Amino acid sequence: MKSVGLKFVLTALICVALSKVAFAAEGEVILKKGGCSYFIVETNMGFAILESYGGNDPSEGDILVGDYESYGMKNIYNRTADAELKVWVDNYWLSKSRAIERYYDKCD
Repeated sequence: MKSVGLKFVLTALICVALSKVAFAAEGEVILKKGGCSYFIVETNMGFAILESYGGNDPSEGDILVGDYESYGMKNIYNRTADAELKVWVDNYWLSKSRAIERYYDKCD
């Protein structure tokens, strides 16, 4: 009887832990102008507009990994530079044309 209860508790704990795991997106920085804290990342789900808040300063072509497909402040990883950065996810899952339009509204 004890082993059944222990298995149930362990299974429940594993389910709770897995539900807390954030799924990481991977994408490439496709647009970043000097003097602007915003940049665009292309993912397989569309385009995201991120605002840099410190850490690594990514460049066009860099590969970023992290949870930037939901709004808010995020810590993500620049795989190209082997460094972390903090970003604000301004928008995500945009079309390319909409992402570029919004980007230039912020950076011009």
